[in-house]
Order: sequence, then structure tokens, then C-alpha cells
Amino acid sequence: MFKVFQKDLLDRQRIIKYFVYVVVSYAILDGFLKNIKFIEFNERFLIFLSIALLGSVFYYIRAYVGNDRILSYYALPVSRADLNLKFILSVIIDTVFSKLILVFIALYIFKAPNDIYIKAIYIMLITAMFALACNSLNLNLGKLALLFVASVLSLYIVINFNLVYGGLITLVNLFLSWFLLKDLYFSTKSIERISKLHIKNYFLKFFFAESVYIINTIGLIIMICFAVYVLPKEMGVVIATSLGAVNTPLLTMFSSSEGLRDYDKMFPNSEISLRINYRKLLSIYFVLINLFISILAYNKINSSYLLVANMIIISIIEIFVSYWLEIKKAITNTKTQNEIWKHPRKYILPIIVFFISFLILVIVK
Repeated sequence: MFKVFQKDLLDRQRIIKYFVYVVVSYAILDGFLKNIKFIEFNERFLIFLSIALLGSVFYYIRAYVGNDRILSYYALPVSRADLNLKFILSVIIDTVFSKLILVFIALYIFKAPNDIYIKAIYIMLITAMFALACNSLNLNLGKLALLFVASVLSLYIVINFNLVYGGLITLVNLFLSWFLLKDLYFSTKSIERISKLHIKNYFLKFFFAESVYIINTIGLIIMICFAVYVLPKEMGVVIATSLGAVNTPLLTMFSSSEGLRDYDKMFPNSEISLRINYRKLLSIYFVLINLFISILAYNKINSSYLLVANMIIISIIEIFVSYWLEIKKAITNTKTQNEIWKHPRKYILPIIVFFISFLILVIVK
């Protein structure tokens, strides 16, 4: 069964993409951020890393288990525990390639202490298991609460104690998680939640019904706060605005559903148009996220006029570019939701926003 998940999650093409991302990330970080001297690798940094990994791994798993493919695998004549074990191992291996190596590159460039590398591994394992639990179909609330408490306690020990205690509590957490997860089904069911929401805008309704959108947005907000308060003044704000443009699940709603694209063609170009509803959601998101960044950065930028001008300009560009990319250049011919969310198109808007913000906040000032 490992080969089945390897084909879905760890094929050769994806590994090559990860390698390219690693090379490009190293070049960017080494070129722009290697001279940062005041990043402290303390408890706050490790807490931020924990939240970032949890959000990232959660919506990666959510993307895969959201389709019907994994449910068909449960129908095969294999034990559920064996299938779940192979799936969990595949998720962990993919997380190492797609996320942990990038974390190691950043730690190396910023000259982090050696123990931080080991703690990052512990944190990755703990957060990955809890993210898996959050994407299970039949885990009751009591067991989920138990895993939450165990994960928070494990992270506390990993962050505040030495590597031996951290390693022991990580092993305990892994065994407990496996014991509770081995006989579950990994899948999602968002339709019941959608039907309970009374919101006219289809996309806004779906945003609040599907937790992957909310968790991903919260994760981005946390990373934005980190960029504004920890990185150098103007550069931190520039990076924060770029992060605000990487809300991939939100920006690929049409790409994620062929049926939705077909329905859109049936509706008239009026108030009930799906495209209009989608543009409204994009407008709400980008205006709010850029306003939030501007409030955080108010004391970081000498000229408040430049900060306001940057907020208005990038908000307009983000709304129209993201809308145009999704309507005119939808991502098609993909196997899984995860392939859509990791498509190189996701970097176009953040790169545009980065250079515009860099021009306004760093060069013009």
C-alpha cells in the first residue's frame, strides 16, 4: 500500500519540484536575509514554528483526503491499520521533503544552534500526528481533546526542556497518536456544515464551512505577525505583504472544482454570477489582510503615507490579478487537490506584491 500513496503523494515529478524549491529558497534567503543578526531562537520562535507546521501540514492532508480516492483504498482487501500506517508514513516523508528541509535551510542561514534542528524534527512529528487526527472521519471529540492536550504538553516539553526529554515525550506522543488513529478513516465531510450556514455568497459560505480555509488563513496571520515584528523594519513589512498573497486554498476555488467551473458558465452575468461572488470574497480578504498588515506596521514605517499608498495599490492589484488568474488561467489536469495548491502559479502574485512593496517601502522612502 505504500506504493499507492507514493504514487499519489511522492512521485518523481513532485520530488524534482521539491528540489527546485529548495534551491530557489536557499538562493532567496541567502541573498536577502543572511545578514539578519537579531533573530532569537527561543521559545517564541519554536512556538511560531509549531503553529506554522501545524497549519501547513493540516491543509496539505485536508487537500488529499478531501477527494474520494482514499475512501476507495479503504475498500481494498487490506487491514485498515496497515493502510493508515502507510498513509501516515507517506505524509511524514512528504513533510520532510516539502517543509522540514526548507526549515533547515533557514536555520542554517540564520546560524541557529544545533539543538534547534533536532527540536524542529520533534515538532514536525508531533504537529503532523495532530494534523492527521484533525482530518479523521470518525474520531470522537473526547479522543481528539486527549490528543490536543497530549500534543500541547509534548510541544511544551520539547520547547522548554533538553533533547532527551523532548525525544522521549515525542515517542510517547507518536505511540498514543498511533493507538488512537490506526483504525480510523481519514476523510472529510464539509457538506453538512455548509448546509447549516445562512450566507448568500457561495464562496464565503464555503470558506466558513471548510476548516482548511480558516486554519490556513490563521496560519498566514501568525506568519505575518512574525515577519512584521521579528524581521527588519521595511523588509519585514514587504515579506508580510507577500505572505498575505499566498492564501492558496482561497485563490484556487475554481481550479479545485471542475463542476464549479461548469456551473459558472450556466449562470447569467448578474448578481447571482459565481464570478461576482468570488470577486467579492477576494476583495474582502485582501482589503482586510492588508489593512491588518498596515496596522501592525504603523510604527515600523517612517512615512505613513507610503504605507497607506502601498496598502491601496497592492490590494487593487491582488484582487484583479488573483481573479484573472483563477478565472482565465484555472489549474486543470491535476490528480489531487494538493497538486493544485502546490502549482507554481501560486508564486506569481506573491512575487508581484513583493516587488511592488519593495519599490514603495524600501526604494522610494
